[in-house]
Amino acid sequence: MGTEEIILNFIREELLRGDGQVSLEPGASLISTGILDSLALLKLLLFIEERFSLKVNDGEVNPRNFETVDRITAFIESKRKEEAR
Repeated sequence: MGTEEIILNFIREELLRGDGQVSLEPGASLISTGILDSLALLKLLLFIEERFSLKVNDGEVNPRNFETVDRITAFIESKRKEEAR
């Protein structure tokens, strides 16, 4: 299972509670749709840190990195490469 699919599954199961009514596309804004509020962001950050063994710094928590599943995936992949060095 790839990073994008892992993130999509987490959002569907944990943040949307399996709500089949919400369409979740990798490029859709999680913030403007209300899917990602402050509490959901904290849950997502904890999940990312645990699942991918990454440390997300305070300065990295911004809309640029967490607006969409595509951006979250790119952020995680970037952090993995950075930490692999």
